[in-house]
Amino acid sequence: MEKLTIRTVLATLLVLALGFTGQVQAQFQSDFQIKQNFDRDHAEVLEALKTIQTAEEVDEVIEMLNEMESRYRDNESLLNRVLYPETLQVRMTNLRELTQATGTHIAQRSEKGDTIVVLEERIAELTTDATRYQQRADSLNNELAAMRRSRDANAAQARRLRQELDTRDAFIIKMVDSIFVAYENVDLQSLSPAERRGLALEIDAQNVMGYIESVVDNNISFLNTHTELSTQDFLKLYGVQVEFNRMWENMGYDLAQIYVAEARRGERIGSIVEKVDEWEMLIDDAAWTTLSDAFAQNNIELAPFSNSLEFYTSLNTYLDEAIARAEDNGSDEEVAQYQRFADFWFGTVKPNWQEYLIDANLMTYENFNTIDEKLTEWKLQAQPTSYTMLILLGLAIVLILILLALWLMARGQTSGQTRERR
Repeated sequence: MEKLTIRTVLATLLVLALGFTGQVQAQFQSDFQIKQNFDRDHAEVLEALKTIQTAEEVDEVIEMLNEMESRYRDNESLLNRVLYPETLQVRMTNLRELTQATGTHIAQRSEKGDTIVVLEERIAELTTDATRYQQRADSLNNELAAMRRSRDANAAQARRLRQELDTRDAFIIKMVDSIFVAYENVDLQSLSPAERRGLALEIDAQNVMGYIESVVDNNISFLNTHTELSTQDFLKLYGVQVEFNRMWENMGYDLAQIYVAEARRGERIGSIVEKVDEWEMLIDDAAWTTLSDAFAQNNIELAPFSNSLEFYTSLNTYLDEAIARAEDNGSDEEVAQYQRFADFWFGTVKPNWQEYLIDANLMTYENFNTIDEKLTEWKLQAQPTSYTMLILLGLAIVLILILLALWLMARGQTSGQTRERR
């Protein structure tokens, strides 16, 4: 009986031990499963935050976080142990802050949505136009090459080609203006690096700076090839160069900041600046040379000039000397010199060149008014003294003397009669 009792006790203890071990193992498996479930839910939230694009998707993530907090609230102590040194609360707070930041970014991007959509549409339109103009430019460059081989190309063809290039140059300048103004409407600093790169790549960086550089290259090539153009043509080209300079100085460096990688930026800007300087030197020399020749061909010998100030000073000096000369000795020869200058000024300079001289900032309307006033004074002073006027003046003097003599005689007679009566 005693042996039976011991055996029974041992069996009972064995059963209890096995039961406790199973319970411990089951509890361990349950804790492990909770940890795995939490890690899975945590990973799902992070993955969702990587891909959400709308405010509605942000709300869905917030709902996921609310469900997670409710699901794991009773297991907070367990998760605090297994997440050490972090805690469940820290993990959930991090997820909520990340969700809030993502929602804020999406809201900001939505506010800029209209501007960005308009910008992208404008860029797409400009890209199409730019491609079309580039194709036309290739054709024009082929024509330029052919004209270099034939120095006898007629002036009419050169002017037609110049007009084609002018149209393209104007488009490029307006395109760059449009792009830069569009980017000014977007706060680039508030966009992420990826969004900024995406906008910049809508137009290939090489194309933007390439189009700008092609304006300079085409004009340099044209000036080197065509030296037989008229003064009006060169003044018009001068205006194109001045307008391009204005655009480049105002926004060229800003465009380079957007479209050229930092490592190549200095080199690319330096290359364009060097070409711009060459273009300016070529058109400057050509314009002032042809302008001087035009006056000389009309027998108007101005003092040498090579810039706008010297040109205006030379005109004023010529007219001041002419007025002073005419004041001393008006003559038919002086009238002829005046007429020669006036015919050229009012027949060629003002109707054909004034617009381009003003557009290129070489002269102002006030400058032209000053020259007009001096021409009027020269005309008055240049008139020779008329012999008829001298004769009439002499007759007037004789008549006055006769009248004076008659008056004196009449007065003498009146005095004599008065004495006789006395």
